[in-house]
Amino acid sequence: MSAHSAYEDLMALLRSRHSCRNFAPEPLDAQAQASLREAFSLAPQAGGGRKLTCSFVTGQTRIRELAESGAAAFAARCETISSGFIREEMSRYGENFFWFAQAPTLAVITCQSHPAFLDKSMESKAALAWGGELSGAMASFALLLAAESLGLGACCLTGPLTVWREMETRLGIPKRESLVLLVALGYKTDTPKDNT
Repeated sequence: MSAHSAYEDLMALLRSRHSCRNFAPEPLDAQAQASLREAFSLAPQAGGGRKLTCSFVTGQTRIRELAESGAAAFAARCETISSGFIREEMSRYGENFFWFAQAPTLAVITCQSHPAFLDKSMESKAALAWGGELSGAMASFALLLAAESLGLGACCLTGPLTVWREMETRLGIPKRESLVLLVALGYKTDTPKDNT
């Protein structure tokens, strides 16, 4: 394959990839999960590797319960906001965070948490300097491209991070790891229009 052909193939994949929120009810099979995990593992990582993990959650009941618990935690957080206007705006904003209850498969992207000594020297930039979350984002993009190449629908979800403690607890994420993002995955039932 020529360099030009490889570039054109990549650009075609980038142009065709769209966020998808409408899926067939069947979860991804083991082969599709293995292919996505392989693409995820081949992405560059800051600092020579930050022990990223990509696991998959399937089962409509479990995914729905995760979304419902996240939505409840977000609603409870909104209730603590004293300003009525800000509380209402946040509540409306949060309506977009937990739609993934309908997704048949969720990819859960985590990274090793940064060591505490970085907080002393880097302050608010410790996590950024460690690079775990950035590595997770790069690897997730590889996963998104792989999903598109396999004809799968996918959508990145960072809204659930607004209640990350609830999400990490429900997902059983170890204390030395941090949730980076979720990716809703499934077999497409339509052709989305927005490239997001």
